[in-house]
Amino acid sequence: MSQNIYDREDFFTAYSEVIDRSGRKDLDKDVLWKRLRTLLPESVAGFHVLDVGCGSGWFARWAVDHGAASVTAVDISHNMIRKARALNGDDPAYAARIDYRIADLDADPTGGIAAAGAAAGAGAGPQESRAAAAAAAPPYDLAFSSLTLHYLAGLGALVGAVHAALRPGAVFAVNVEHPVYTAPRRPRVVADAATGERSWNFSAYHDEGERVVDWLAPGLRKQHRTVQGYLDVFLGAGFDLARLVELLPTEEELEAGEFDEEELLRPLFLMMGLRKRS
Repeated sequence: MSQNIYDREDFFTAYSEVIDRSGRKDLDKDVLWKRLRTLLPESVAGFHVLDVGCGSGWFARWAVDHGAASVTAVDISHNMIRKARALNGDDPAYAARIDYRIADLDADPTGGIAAAGAAAGAGAGPQESRAAAAAAAPPYDLAFSSLTLHYLAGLGALVGAVHAALRPGAVFAVNVEHPVYTAPRRPRVVADAATGERSWNFSAYHDEGERVVDWLAPGLRKQHRTVQGYLDVFLGAGFDLARLVELLPTEEELEAGEFDEEELLRPLFLMMGLRKRS
């Protein structure tokens, strides 16, 4: 079972105040989105979209704003789904096209991502019935997951379920914390005593598994995987790697104050554009 730290009030309060004050992203100015957008098809008009770990629903709303026919938006956190629904406001397009779901994707990856046509069959039946209903549903045209997959211990099962739910040739756009960032058990910037030169405390890279860190609140659990570890899972499930992006700031972004110089010491995010083999 995944850790549901976003439903812990100390963490959710800190997250809302420090990271996601409004829940709405100004995507035209968002340095992360500029890179994520390059992983996606030029148009999502008419698409049936799967948003894995939707958080406050910003990507689901973007997809609807750009013509998506439907979005299945899944998250483990009641707090985040409640916030996502509130941020829909009174917009009838969001209400009609976004299906927000609460699901633990470690415990039941297939049931959580069943396409809209399979929702009625997902009910309270056994997992096998939900899997059969999902298999019979129309496939998704696009899957998206930002800053979720590095929390899952059972990544292979979830990736396999996403693969099965996509049409051949469809894109799965993924953003995770970079393995260089997740590797150390005590992540921090250190300074050389003699020279003062600062560097990232890079260690334990090949030791995959759980990391417990204090970020916004004590006791955040996540899973460290190497770059090869991620690619083994995705390629083994039947995806091809179409694009890979590491979040490293440009000179222009540094000069504009969009990053601080600490971001030059290590990449924070790893983004992958994956395509289901035909």
